[in-house]
Amino acid sequence: MDGLEALIEGSQDVREVKRAVSVQMGLSGLAPAQICECLQVSPQYVSKWKGVYDAEGAAALALGYRGSESYLSAAQQQEIAEWIGSHETLTVEAVRDYVEAHYGVSYKSKQSYYTLLEAGGMSYHGSEKVNPKRDPDQVLERRGALKKNWRRARRRLRRGT
Repeated sequence: MDGLEALIEGSQDVREVKRAVSVQMGLSGLAPAQICECLQVSPQYVSKWKGVYDAEGAAALALGYRGSESYLSAAQQQEIAEWIGSHETLTVEAVRDYVEAHYGVSYKSKQSYYTLLEAGGMSYHGSEKVNPKRDPDQVLERRGALKKNWRRARRRLRRGT
């Protein structure tokens, strides 16, 4: 029971706490139906985690997946962030090439490069100072239409009040 209480008090993950509370409620004599109703879980959930606890103890209720180790050390990530910070603009491809050339690391997902860019104080979203699709004639025409409609609306509002 001490292991269950330690898991409940020390865990940061709701799933671990729910498993431990389920088992703890069962050990305190509550019926599985009451546990299901209280925790909003299925009877299979209650019996599964009770069986795991009986067979392997409270430590088995903890999540098994802890993620993988990073390809780059914290110092390497810091060096890359400083390199990124020394540039005014960079593309994701430029960061990819730099990381691969200097550290021999090639990520499958672009998200890793986005994270590096963010650590260096940049965004991976490209922006343009001028809209390439902007047509000056259409802009002037739209402005005229908006002004015309605004004048009509303003007159209607004055008459209505």
